[in-house]
Amino acid sequence: MRGQSPAPPAFEAASIKLSSPGKAGGGINVSPARIRIVNSSLKFCVQVAWNVKDFQVSGGAGWMDTDRYDIDAVAASSFKEGEYRTMLQALLAGRFGLVFHRETRERAGYALVTARNGPKLPPPVEDPGMLFSRTPSGDITLQAGSASMSQLAGALSTMLGATVVNRTGIEGRFDVSLQYTPDPTSQPLLTKSGEPVAPPPDAVPGPSIFNALQEKLGLKLAAVKVPVEVIVIDHANRPSDN
Repeated sequence: MRGQSPAPPAFEAASIKLSSPGKAGGGINVSPARIRIVNSSLKFCVQVAWNVKDFQVSGGAGWMDTDRYDIDAVAASSFKEGEYRTMLQALLAGRFGLVFHRETRERAGYALVTARNGPKLPPPVEDPGMLFSRTPSGDITLQAGSASMSQLAGALSTMLGATVVNRTGIEGRFDVSLQYTPDPTSQPLLTKSGEPVAPPPDAVPGPSIFNALQEKLGLKLAAVKVPVEVIVIDHANRPSDN
């Protein structure tokens, strides 16, 4: 019929099962026409589907944090850019009965600004990319090639579990290398299989992320209140195994 919008993309087949008790690790793997989410909560799936961070998902019953699922979903053809997220949104609505709304809330966050003596940013490199790793001493390193200040702010947001907004006023892209000792109360660094990497017991603490930013890059984090869009879960059901 004329005037009808095309149907939104959907998976051709999808399996959702409870993970085995005591199963270690977890995370997501995306291939050209298939996604596999392993040993992960519904709230993690929401983060993936709407491309938000942990602190941007709120509400819902306790099982949405604690129950772990294995999801294997296959598409009829290769995903277009970001298409799998839209398809996962439809899957969560259909199989979990997920109902949500969006809110903008004021949350404690940080503004990335230049330090008193100005920035100390090296020039960009040829190969763009961003890598997190842990050193033998337990410190975390961030290496970002050809990164903008907005991209650096996004990486810092992930590292701190709080929104970081770029207010440096600095244009261009830079080769950034940073090493710091994580706060023991922060979320742990995970391996590719989703297992936490613990620092060695005799690790010598290095600089905090706040000191490392200022000393190495001439930048600092100023505490501010920032508006954050939040996905608020109103309702969801446990799916039946299939």
